[in-house]
Amino acid sequence: MDRMSYEIRDPIHRTILLSEVERPVVDHPWVQRLRHIRQLGFVSMVYPSAVHDRFQHSLGTMHLAGVRFQHLLAAKPPALAAYDEADLAYAYQVLRFAGLLHDAGHPPFSHTAEAYMPSVAQVLLPADWYREGMRPGGRQATHEDFSLALVHGLAVDGTLDEHLARDIAAVLSKTVRRSPRLNALGSLVGILRALVSGELDADRCDYLLRDSHFSGVTYGIYDLQRLIATETVLAGPDGPELGLDVHGVHALEGLLLARYHMFLQVYFHKTPPAFEYYLDRAIAEGEIEFSLARGLSDLVDLRDDSVVSRLYAARARDLPWSRRILDREPAKLVLRERIGADAQENFLSQELVGALAQASCHVFQRHSRQTFTNLAGAGAAEAGTRLLCERRVLGRPIIESVTAHSELLASFNKPIDLRHTYVLRGDADRAVAVMEKLQAW
Repeated sequence: MDRMSYEIRDPIHRTILLSEVERPVVDHPWVQRLRHIRQLGFVSMVYPSAVHDRFQHSLGTMHLAGVRFQHLLAAKPPALAAYDEADLAYAYQVLRFAGLLHDAGHPPFSHTAEAYMPSVAQVLLPADWYREGMRPGGRQATHEDFSLALVHGLAVDGTLDEHLARDIAAVLSKTVRRSPRLNALGSLVGILRALVSGELDADRCDYLLRDSHFSGVTYGIYDLQRLIATETVLAGPDGPELGLDVHGVHALEGLLLARYHMFLQVYFHKTPPAFEYYLDRAIAEGEIEFSLARGLSDLVDLRDDSVVSRLYAARARDLPWSRRILDREPAKLVLRERIGADAQENFLSQELVGALAQASCHVFQRHSRQTFTNLAGAGAAEAGTRLLCERRVLGRPIIESVTAHSELLASFNKPIDLRHTYVLRGDADRAVAVMEKLQAW
């Protein structure tokens, strides 16, 4: 594995190391752009210190993915005995780059910007990069598509070797064809993917601790060191795969509960969705220019500060949506409901929306949804991501589903599915009068 030559200080992981091979990619303007993309968008309207950026998170994801892979190798699991050092070193490098670049395609204020993504045709990779029958079409692009396009762009300009770039993209997306070298690693690629994007991925392992730290809350804290210590490589039905020692099940539960609480208390807080709506209206009504129509060439020029500068120019012209954002004028929350939790409540909320609109209130809704876990066997879910764990009985290993050893996972998998109904602040008094007339409220 490449010698690490550069140190970066980090408040979450203390020291992050970079190699000579990684440095040019980290220093590339497209990756440095992430310094100017906030990780949590409008969450800072509620938690003022939550102004950390996606560059920090990308470095943290790269670091954690690499550290965890090295831990797995140090244990010398029998399932990896067939791989030589050169293969494992290559897998390590691909994994680190995949962690670094997994979020590289995020636009500013991502939740709002996603509605303005162009057709996926604008960000397609070369046809021979895709697996047969998996070239996407007929849909809107996602930030994941932009990340793949950016990885390809780094190969085009010579920053990344083309085969390495394609393997990075193949770890980030199953639609991409692996190079012969990565393909020879077989199911080891599944472990790389699980470490970057899965139920135990380095992405969420970093963002929970980082977002919690910068938001000034404790909801996202879990036992990372215990989770790493109990990770292992198990012999699954199709080859080696990422799993847990049975003693790590509680650490996994802690991770999932931390994520659940962060969504309820921070990510789905009532205030940020209204500001996302304001930004959407500012774009839709032409107060500010915001376009991703040309694909990657538009994305790399978009940053939070460029959008904010346009908002300031619009506010100077006394345009209302930009003014509401910059003057921090929250909308008034009328109702926060769980979708499907109470059919009668959901029905009455729609009646309320109609009554508010009839009373000339500017009423709008925002929907926030997140699953608790995609693990197979969690709650009533049969399909999903398999995660195995190992226990020993009289010294003999027994490999089972992790959900067989967790009452929490076996019984609970209720998604967070919230709908917020708002009116503009100037309509608050009329909204109260409308609600008082509806006896159900």
